[in-house]
Amino acid sequence: MTVIRSPRSLLGLGLLLGLSAPLAAQEALVTTARVEERAIVETVALNGSVTAPRTAHLSSDVEGRVTELPVALGDRVRAGDRLLGIDAEEIELEARSAEADVSEARATLDNARRRLEEGTRLGEGRNIARSELSERETDVAIAEATLERRRAERDRLQARLERHRLRAPFDGRITQRDVAVGEWATPGTPLLTLIDLDDLALDFAVPLELHHRLAEAELEVRLPGRDDWLPARPVADVPRDDGASRQFLLRATLDEAPAMLPGMAVQGRLLLRGERGPTVPRDALLRRPDGSVSLWLAEEENGEWHARERRVTPGASHDGRVAVQGVDAGERVVLRGNERLEEGQRLTLEDE
Repeated sequence: MTVIRSPRSLLGLGLLLGLSAPLAAQEALVTTARVEERAIVETVALNGSVTAPRTAHLSSDVEGRVTELPVALGDRVRAGDRLLGIDAEEIELEARSAEADVSEARATLDNARRRLEEGTRLGEGRNIARSELSERETDVAIAEATLERRRAERDRLQARLERHRLRAPFDGRITQRDVAVGEWATPGTPLLTLIDLDDLALDFAVPLELHHRLAEAELEVRLPGRDDWLPARPVADVPRDDGASRQFLLRATLDEAPAMLPGMAVQGRLLLRGERGPTVPRDALLRRPDGSVSLWLAEEENGEWHARERRVTPGASHDGRVAVQGVDAGERVVLRGNERLEEGQRLTLEDE
């Protein structure tokens, strides 16, 4: 018996056959990029903090009661500013007396010199005895010695007086005040803490096995609240006292440092450049359920582009690119549109 199908039935059958056609027969629009040979950059993540290398815990040289405290917590001070004073009433009186003694000795010397000059003029006319002239010369020498001794005594008392005054050793900010007016201060007990906030550094703990590679490394840091990485300049590397930590201290600075405060946590990364090798953009890599990593290559065959899957071994990554084993420089890898490709599927290259 002959069965005659209606045109509508034939159309439905054609659509069904079209839907069941292999995916390889359908073209996919993709974006590709070339595999590039570059220096392989290994990135080592670091954790660090902002530190103030110039931090001074200030104490008094002498024992006594605090009588002056002109600074408050958070104050900015200049080098040489008086920060604290210890009771020095007796020494101040002695210093004033010594200053008066210096003035008296200076007047005596001036008078002795005047008398010697007069005697010298008279001596030219033979109007004064030689012994008198010698005596006046001796008076001048004695007056000079007396003035020098009085000056030394005055300077000694001024030095003692200065030890009762605590001054800022450098420009900075008062970050801690552990004393008040009227309290008793003793030598060696910290009274004030001064920090130079214009000379901050970044400290990182780095594994010891990387120490020999520091010369070839670059350091970048990222501060809280920022997304960009800033180049940093290592200035010192110091072994830690605790050998069990297997780390050393790496100190770095920023040439154009933004606002920072001691104690802030910072991120760092060491960029260790090694040999050259093939690299691909990170978006080209696909991780499979079994844990393996692959990518799709766009290969040209008879004037058409086809998808070819390749298992690869990823390595170090930096700046959006990953070193891989299993591809060669110059090959095309699929960046976008690689999620549902099939082996051998025809491709249309958006970037071609």
